[in-house]
Amino acid sequence: MAKRPMANTGKMLSENLKWRIIYCYEECYKSKEIAKRLYVSKTTVTNICKIFDKWGCVNNPFTGKSGKRKIFTSEDMQILQDIVQEKVDYYLDELIYEMEIKTGNCKK
Repeated sequence: MAKRPMANTGKMLSENLKWRIIYCYEECYKSKEIAKRLYVSKTTVTNICKIFDKWGCVNNPFTGKSGKRKIFTSEDMQILQDIVQEKVDYYLDELIYEMEIKTGNCKK
């Protein structure tokens, strides 16, 4: 009897594998059969099919990094370092004012 390869124990599945699940799903294979053929769990198959039915793609568009996006870039950090090196005795509000001038992000 041939050994079955180890199941994917990581959280991430490749997009290619997710699409293979959908192709089998569209060919009317049962979730259990898809899971057995592609060495994933039946729950994984069900979840990917639900996402596909709801969004029309294999990745949920609203899943990802949560929270605010960073607005302070590496270029901004370099500008701030230059200002601090030039103006060692500035107060914080003065540093903010200089940053706004140099980056063009003035608050009104």
